[in-house]
Amino acid sequence: IESTRSIQFFCGASNVGCIELNNGLIGCRKGGHPIIWNMMESICNYFENAIFQHTAENVLLTSMLSPFLESSTMGTLKYIQQSKFSSSMEVVENTGPGLLTRSVCRWLVRNADDKNGNTINEIAETKFCVSQVVVFPSLVFHPFPNHLRKKLSTLSEKDAKKSLLESFVVSGHTKAVHLWGCSWQKEGCF
Repeated sequence: IESTRSIQFFCGASNVGCIELNNGLIGCRKGGHPIIWNMMESICNYFENAIFQHTAENVLLTSMLSPFLESSTMGTLKYIQQSKFSSSMEVVENTGPGLLTRSVCRWLVRNADDKNGNTINEIAETKFCVSQVVVFPSLVFHPFPNHLRKKLSTLSEKDAKKSLLESFVVSGHTKAVHLWGCSWQKEGCF
């Protein structure tokens, strides 16, 4: 992570027992990246379709997303969270890790095929280069596996929680630990 100057987009692999990229921590160069732009467009389309299919009541939602979304989109999000229209998995698939995984893979496949016969050095000089998109291994941002989130929540002693989490941290490599709090879900993960 120390030599990140040439990185134009990064995210981390999830620790869920399957191939999944986690959107809990992502970053891109100043001015954005096509992966982020494509995800934003996809999320917008998802909510526009939700508005078209279901008339949402104008509900005020206080969440971390509210500063970034228009009021009509926030109303739709609240409606979706409270209705049977959207399951937790649908949210994951259309706005979270599912969307991120598909978006990164699509972008890499589309941009890795150089149909013009350019060399790797010529490709590296382009504005957005595959070698400048980094997916860090799960031990960097997501070393704690999601299937242990219940165990973490049931531990009453702070030292026991700390010990469990530290058992997954790799010294010198782990930069963050995702705790799988699921605060975005109506009833949480538990």
